[in-house]
Amino acid sequence: MQRLQVGVIGLVTVLLLVSIANFVLQRASDEPTALEEIQAGTANSARELADGIDEKPAEPLAEIGITPAPMPEDDVIQPVVKPKVESQIVPDLKPDPKLEAPMDRESR
Repeated sequence: MQRLQVGVIGLVTVLLLVSIANFVLQRASDEPTALEEIQAGTANSARELADGIDEKPAEPLAEIGITPAPMPEDDVIQPVVKPKVESQIVPDLKPDPKLEAPMDRESR
């Protein structure tokens, strides 16, 4: 039992030392961490967006894609008229003329 305790304590100690060494080396390096890079990227993109939005849009809902933007009168597209197709009756689905009563009614 004592060997098991010493082994577990040894593993935890080594893990702790490696973690502390990694932390110290990261803080000492001049390279930005991944979190700092992400934060800098989002700050830059937010700044670019803020610079691009100087005036209020005419159709704010259309710009974010909620409603369609009104089309200029020059670009109005006329709807395509489809030719009227007469409905077809499939012969297999016609009721059998030999039936005395419709199938959905009970015979009396």
